[in-house]
Amino acid sequence: MSEPAPDPRMQSLANQLRPSGAVRTVKVTGFDGSDVLVQLVDAESGQAEIGRIPQHEASMRRVENPSELFEVGQEINAEEIGRWREGQLLLSARACEIPALRSFILALELGQVVAGTVSEVHNFGVFVHIDGEPDGLCTGFIRVPDLTWGWIDHPSEIVEAGQRITAEVIIAETRSGQVTLSLKALQEDPLIRFADQVGRVVTGPGALQSLMIL
Repeated sequence: MSEPAPDPRMQSLANQLRPSGAVRTVKVTGFDGSDVLVQLVDAESGQAEIGRIPQHEASMRRVENPSELFEVGQEINAEEIGRWREGQLLLSARACEIPALRSFILALELGQVVAGTVSEVHNFGVFVHIDGEPDGLCTGFIRVPDLTWGWIDHPSEIVEAGQRITAEVIIAETRSGQVTLSLKALQEDPLIRFADQVGRVVTGPGALQSLMIL
């Protein structure tokens, strides 16, 4: 029994964790529902290949249908993100939508320490203007678990709008146009002090008399 074809939406999500793909110039040939159909021409062989841009990869802007953004015959740049059914090439136009943003993100390296200014603080995370990012954009974001090793009720306990910070790059993704940062990565891990005590049995008061450090 043959295996079912992979869901292109799940495949696209998984590809977000992979390095950025090659950029191809493609021509819009039509629309399949909310997806954009494109044609790629191999400069060496002269052979044409049909590709597809899923709706959520068409633009960073919210539109009802990609036909609001593209016209048949229009040439655009798109990033390769994988293969769909029968090997059809999947692409992302949003990854190439703002060239200056793409160049900025590609210049960053995982583990790189960057400086920036806190833009907004919300209960779900913190937005940061990273030094050198394109004007008019806010590219940095810190998730709540990446703010500190300790327990907090709200990110405002750690940072505030206008504050200068340094943080480590943990994800730099062209398709979202966002750089995920971590303050915690630059802080000492409080569990390191127990690294050489694995297997040790400790005792204490209360109902639990002993505990093994795992």
